Amino acid sequence: MSGQSQCLTVVPTVTMLRIMKARLVGATRGQALLKKKSDALTVQFCQILKKIISTKESMGQVMKTSSFALTEAKCVACKNIKHTVLENVQTASFKVRSKKENIAGLKLPKFEYFTEGETKNNLIRLARGGQQV
Repeated sequence: MSGQSQCLTVVPTVTMLRIMKARLVGATRGQALLKKKSDALTVQFCQILKKIISTKESMGQVMKTSSFALTEAKCVACKNIKHTVLENVQTASFKVRSKKENIAGLKLPKFEYFTEGETKNNLIRLARGGQQV
């Protein structure tokens, strides 16, 4: 429709003037609502992006700590820790719950994690006569 012009044929009467003014008010209100929705979604996007960036920046330290902890556990447990862990796991202790969050009329999914039950790893670090990791 870029090449075509959209002209309305309007009869010059008072009734048509009222109708055109009502259409203008409706179009202005619709544009304002769409602008508010766009702004709210932009703010939400920026919040999610900040959270992702901060999580990525902290991943280096977390990976270094976890790698050292795994090496330490393998050293203490004689590299047989995998079988001990697999034997003690029946169900997941961390689970994810999904919710719908209403942002400016749009329902966006929101995920949160929670723990259910307790872990059964009380004796997993005991080996070699009671030595703990």
